[in-house]
Amino acid sequence: MSFSPLDSALYGRVFSTPELRGLFSDAAHVARMVEVEVALARSQASLELIPPEAADAIAAGTRNFMPDMDALAAGLVGDGVPVVALLAQLRPLIAPEGRDFLHYGATTQDIVDTALVLALRDALNLLEADLRGS
Repeated sequence: MSFSPLDSALYGRVFSTPELRGLFSDAAHVARMVEVEVALARSQASLELIPPEAADAIAAGTRNFMPDMDALAAGLVGDGVPVVALLAQLRPLIAPEGRDFLHYGATTQDIVDTALVLALRDALNLLEADLRGS
């Protein structure tokens, strides 16, 4: 038996669409967490909390990131959130001028929650479009 109807091969298509399921896939969640880290750095640079070069290095270093999902899963089991393992994978990809500013001032829960809110925003947009028939 599935954890939820959305996970069910039998019932999942009744409760969702491929687009909606894609929003909540592991790959999409990881991509959103990376997006949040980049947006955090860009925002902090605009407020002069971190150097602009640091934000640029973070954006550049994460641009073509391919996560090791097994390592993220193991990190989730060990830490309760995947962010610690995600940061461990991202830091080596970031130039030295940005490395220490990745995740600056944030909590792991900040990243997870913001990534979820971005997914929910996109899901609401899909649901609204379906309801309006557009």
